[in-house]
Amino acid sequence: MDSKAGADLPPSPVPSSDEESSSFVANILREIFSSPMNIALLAIICFLVYKIVRDRTEVPSVGAPKRTEPELPKMRRDFTVNELRQFDGNQPDGRVLVAVNGSVYDVSKGKRFYGPGGPYATFAGRDASRNLATFSVVSNDKDDYDDLSDLSAVEMDSVREWEMQFKEKYELVGKLLRKGEQPTNYDDDEEEETAANSDEIVGAQTGNITSEKNDSIRKRQIDKSKSKTGSEEGTQDLAADPTTEN
Repeated sequence: MDSKAGADLPPSPVPSSDEESSSFVANILREIFSSPMNIALLAIICFLVYKIVRDRTEVPSVGAPKRTEPELPKMRRDFTVNELRQFDGNQPDGRVLVAVNGSVYDVSKGKRFYGPGGPYATFAGRDASRNLATFSVVSNDKDDYDDLSDLSAVEMDSVREWEMQFKEKYELVGKLLRKGEQPTNYDDDEEEETAANSDEIVGAQTGNITSEKNDSIRKRQIDKSKSKTGSEEGTQDLAADPTTEN
């Protein structure tokens, strides 16, 4: 009798998929909010996601002035160690010069790196060769020329590699002078370059005039040749045609 009554009991309800999903989410939320550490991590993740989305979707305002650095006139001269220190980006024109392996480069366009407040501001107005060789950002405040003679072969290779990068990216200004070394007069070089450019222009113009004259002469010769050929053909036709009246 009891077994028959038990068989008549309705089956227990099976939870639906929606109920299982809501229960799973509820368990996850309970685990997250039950620990202060989990809440802090969730806040950090949400903040990072917000920053990424905002940076990708933010549109710059129309007409907002762009900050552009003024273009400085080209400089060509040599420097002593003390003279170079005057160009660390803190002077009125803001020019930044850095010396590498005896050469001085204008790195003003990389002011965000080498200018005041930049990660390599200690290189500005200094000889950065030793810093680059030893991966140091400590300012080189030596008053004398650093000949780098105590560096190892590997460190000198590193200096030369950096020098090549500076040559490719920045404008060469001049040399870093040793004690007693006389500066180069670059004005003479500029005058020679200007004179060479003028000679090239004059030569090109002269060549164009000569070419035009030659073309004109050849054209006249061709016209004369055609005229002569036409006259000879007309004479031959008169001699061969017996019906031609004299």
